[in-house]
Amino acid sequence: MTGPSDSDLMRLARSGRQEAFAEIVRRHQRALVNRFRRLGVDHHGAEDCAQDTFLRLYRCLGSYRPIAPFGAFLCRLARQAWIDWVRRQTRERAVSLGSAEGSFPAPAEGAVEERLDLRAALASMPEHWKEVVLLSIDEGLTYAEISEVLGIPAGTVKSRMFYAVRWLREALHARSVD
Repeated sequence: MTGPSDSDLMRLARSGRQEAFAEIVRRHQRALVNRFRRLGVDHHGAEDCAQDTFLRLYRCLGSYRPIAPFGAFLCRLARQAWIDWVRRQTRERAVSLGSAEGSFPAPAEGAVEERLDLRAALASMPEHWKEVVLLSIDEGLTYAEISEVLGIPAGTVKSRMFYAVRWLREALHARSVD
């Protein structure tokens, strides 16, 4: 990376340099949107989650201290934005189901036979495993950094990764046998 580090940009943004914060957004926006998409958020929702993450980051300008890697800090804010998005979606579904009077659309023809690939397997993976996999693979965080981002012990991170990898193997193997 050329130019100032993300921590330096945060310091500059804290002192009122708007272009420094704009550079942080430019550096990380695409990766955040992609991350939210892999977590199962639709395109518009992923953009909203990324924007929410940057709003949270902006609110933290005064209190940010570069103790942990900036990427881990940003991941923690992104996780909070994603959790809020999931909660909103859950509430909206509950409201719409309550007004649907028991009528549900039939599944699209052929949906059951839809090809299972790694992306589909990840999309259907339990959220607590998916978070660990994506933070490790996409963000390149160590187990200790993932532990800090998620607020869970490093041993829990390791066990979630173990079960996630096993789950992926079994899901992909089951599909290849069919």
